[in-house]
Order: sequence, then structure tokens, then C-alpha cells
Amino acid sequence: MALFLPGRTRCAACGEVIGRADDVVLFPPGLFDPRSVLFRFDDACAHRACLTGDELSREALAALEFFRRDPVAFVRSLDDD
Repeated sequence: MALFLPGRTRCAACGEVIGRADDVVLFPPGLFDPRSVLFRFDDACAHRACLTGDELSREALAALEFFRRDPVAFVRSLDDD
């Protein structure tokens, strides 16, 4: 899981520092292919509110939720790309 240091870690979506009281989402390493536009979320942190802001952020959050529900199906879905 991503390393989160409140007051120092930057949001992968907006680039702002994530505070201690902020609702934060942690992305695990290896979730996104380095060639993917979603790679900026790999092993990263983001404000939960930012993950609803644009389509790319929503896609990253959806991938994370899919992975959490069924890691095996998520890995198998990577073969479809």
C-alpha cells in the first residue's frame, strides 16, 4: 500500500498536500501498468473527493474497487487489454 505521511504526501489527482483530517484513498503498487495513463495512481494516495472529479480519477477508483472485490477477476481482466 502507498506510504501516506499526513501534511507531506501529495494527492495523485490534484497535486495538493493531503492533510491528517482529509479522507484519503491509498492505491497499492502494481495495480496499473506503467504504460497506462492511470499509472500516476499506482502506489499513490489521493483525496477521496478528487477521485470523483474527472473521468481518469473515477476510472482509477473504479479499478481499485474492482480489485478489492475480486483480485483474481481483476488480474484476468488485464489480459483483455
